[in-house]
Amino acid sequence: MNKLINYLLILLCVFTLSSNTNKDHCTLSVELSNFRNSKGKLYIFLYNYKNQFPDNPYKYYEVDKSNVRNNRLLVNIPNMPKGQYAISILDDENENDDLDRFLGIPTEGYGFSNNVKPFLSLPNYEDLLFNLDNERTKLNLTLQYAL
Repeated sequence: MNKLINYLLILLCVFTLSSNTNKDHCTLSVELSNFRNSKGKLYIFLYNYKNQFPDNPYKYYEVDKSNVRNNRLLVNIPNMPKGQYAISILDDENENDDLDRFLGIPTEGYGFSNNVKPFLSLPNYEDLLFNLDNERTKLNLTLQYAL
């Protein structure tokens, strides 16, 4: 009988821990639009502290662009802890893992959370921040091409 009670208590603890963890996590859905083509890879960089931006993201995701349809792509990122985040995006068309430039002007696509459009410099981190506090949060982001 004691073994059964101990077993039930362990199951209750595991269930309680797993249900609390799920409440603190969300799914982030990012719908991207304005793709120039479906060649290459897409990188989504997530930041949750100012000192990470732009070179040391909290997390990043490499996305295959073969699923781009009608210049749109939906990417779901599950199990994200609730909080404030910023996003930057790189459309790496030639798959060299870098944002190519000509005379300092990007020749590949890029984007930022809140669809911030910087002029001649990186945007301010604070302008990129958004809250991830719902079970499911969807962002609509538009890729930008300077050349």
